[in-house]
Amino acid sequence: MHRRLDPILSRPTTGGPQSLQEAAEWLRKRFDAGSAAGLRAGYAFELTGERGGTLGVLVEDGRLEVRSGPPPRCDVTLRLAAREFFAVLAARENADMLFVAGRLRVEGDLALALKLHPLFRAQT
Repeated sequence: MHRRLDPILSRPTTGGPQSLQEAAEWLRKRFDAGSAAGLRAGYAFELTGERGGTLGVLVEDGRLEVRSGPPPRCDVTLRLAAREFFAVLAARENADMLFVAGRLRVEGDLALALKLHPLFRAQT
């Protein structure tokens, strides 16, 4: 496994996505359809900085759609730096702590935002 240091986080960057395309694949692979039963929600991840952009996630009763750009229906928008989003997916950062620190902003239905984390299994 290739290891390098992230110049911003000063932590090893083993595993984890480093681009929007890799993040989309990460979400698809780790999606837990059972946890999404009965849930209908659209999420937009607006990622700033290098390798940023918008990633749309649509969850409809156990099905997942991930796309570049906003989802067709958006209930929650999450804004953060792309490098921090990738670090959250790789379990190097904690989304709750980013929110408390004001580095993750959430607009829309907060209850749906809180349902997002259990939909994806931890990195193995």
